[in-house]
Amino acid sequence: MSETLHRFGYLDGPRDKDAARAAEWQRDERMEKLAAMRDSNPEAYDRMGTTVRMSLGYYENAKKIAAQFGRDTTKGGN
Repeated sequence: MSETLHRFGYLDGPRDKDAARAAEWQRDERMEKLAAMRDSNPEAYDRMGTTVRMSLGYYENAKKIAAQFGRDTTKGGN
């Protein structure tokens, strides 16, 4: 269904969802620490709630998209 909705344009032209997501991305040190914990202590990470793990997934996906659009994802701020 999502693909169907993306085929329709808007009055002022088509939307580039990834470009908008890349522009809005901001580094979050809490998420960076959570990613480091996932890599260094997977047992503790696996015991965390689903919402926390999903949040990290969304954050990392947005970070990847921001990097693809040329954003510096290694530092805080814009």
